[in-house]
Amino acid sequence: MSDISREDEIIGANVKKFRESQGISRKDLAHIFHISEDGVYRIERGETGLSSAYAYILANQLHCDMNFIYGLTTDPICLNMECMDKEQLTPENAISKIRWYTDMLEKVLKG
Repeated sequence: MSDISREDEIIGANVKKFRESQGISRKDLAHIFHISEDGVYRIERGETGLSSAYAYILANQLHCDMNFIYGLTTDPICLNMECMDKEQLTPENAISKIRWYTDMLEKVLKG
């Protein structure tokens, strides 16, 4: 019997999808989480569960929608202003989100 839960595998795979969609290297995410690259690798493989501290960082610093991480939506970026701290509600963040969606649309349209 495997020690890896199906839920941790799904969450880990979604963390990896989010990281890659944002162009964040495993090394950079490890730096953000203050863990080793191997630690990020183990999370992405589902070997280590995603802690609430790392989920908080994904949601509040990287604007990742936790519904995506937990497999409840296919959109990795949180556009709901309620999921952002008041300090994060800046024109720069709005512009960043618009640019991200524009880039994604261009990729989709190009095939």
